[in-house]
Amino acid sequence: MGWDQGLDYEETYRLLLKDLKEARKKEGVKALKRRMYLVILLTQLRNGSRIGEAIEFISKVSREYSQEAFITVEKRRDGYQRLMILPREVKKADLLALEGLLERELQKHGKKGVVIKISTWVKKTYGFNTHSLRYAFVGYLAEKKYPPQLIAKITGHKRLDYILHYTQEKAAHELLLRLDSI
Repeated sequence: MGWDQGLDYEETYRLLLKDLKEARKKEGVKALKRRMYLVILLTQLRNGSRIGEAIEFISKVSREYSQEAFITVEKRRDGYQRLMILPREVKKADLLALEGLLERELQKHGKKGVVIKISTWVKKTYGFNTHSLRYAFVGYLAEKKYPPQLIAKITGHKRLDYILHYTQEKAAHELLLRLDSI
């Protein structure tokens, strides 16, 4: 299915949260960078966003110490903004600790460079790509029977057919696998 690596939303959320708790206990630049990456990844997974949108969101809420913010959807040319919510497990102390580091990384490497660094780290550390977090979120909401129109609105998809294609393809695959047991 391309970018989708079949990640389970809840399992992946627990894994990233466990690693964030461990990263909070450690000191030093390397541990702080890991903590920043995990906060961004948890945010991406929690909102079904692209990694660049999660970076922009964390940068914005770190400056404002807010729980939510509107972020411009990257792939849309119409300037559409979507609401993103900070995961409840990400604390103000995390944002305070990461604010300066994220801004320095953005100034040094640009948003695209930070995206590449995080994407490379995720692939090396966990063996999946960051965009599969977006698909895990979409799949999770589809499993919970939320309407595709609502999923598209949350994720910022302009065209409903992307959501329908993905969720129907996944459902068809699962049905085909289960057919013998029905």
